[in-house]
Amino acid sequence: MRFLTDFADLAVLLPLALCVGGGLALAGWRRGALAWAVAIGGTLGVILVMKLLFLGCGAHSALSPSGHTAAGTAVYGGIAALWMRRRVGTLVAVLLAGGCVALAIGVSRVALGAHIPSEVAIGTAVGLAGIFCLLRGAGPPPDWVRPRWLLPGALVVLALHGTRLQAEPRLRALAGWLPAKLCARIVCTHCPWNPLREQ
Repeated sequence: MRFLTDFADLAVLLPLALCVGGGLALAGWRRGALAWAVAIGGTLGVILVMKLLFLGCGAHSALSPSGHTAAGTAVYGGIAALWMRRRVGTLVAVLLAGGCVALAIGVSRVALGAHIPSEVAIGTAVGLAGIFCLLRGAGPPPDWVRPRWLLPGALVVLALHGTRLQAEPRLRALAGWLPAKLCARIVCTHCPWNPLREQ
């Protein structure tokens, strides 16, 4: 399972995402490259904010949404969905490509004890939303754009697989700096719908 989960570590995904965005731009698909940058950057930004809020404003047992699942789903699922959408449509491409990646990475995270199913589910939802935004923003790939422009990304994955960024401990430390007043304003700690509510 460690072998599988390492494909979704930020140490692999960040260089891969840059490589894919660069490949789309070099291929002349500027709209696709811009949509890629916004969707992947947005996915990473959303999961970062969620982690900080959940960890900083929650109890000791607060949820920590799975960043591996969110980012892995958005990046690998996004690559596959870009080329699948012509044949199966946007929604099916999102669910099929993203769902397969989310299942694989999510199961590995739970099996390793890094996350519980609800944390993986949150990561999956964020990742699938990222793919949907990518496909809506990019539109269908032009005829001249071929998947071979993304081959350097495969080399990045092979070269960096097994490298780990160890972001979670840093995020936990950073989340501890969130002031209580900020948390009280952002999080409704007595609302029954809030998973961070006071027990």
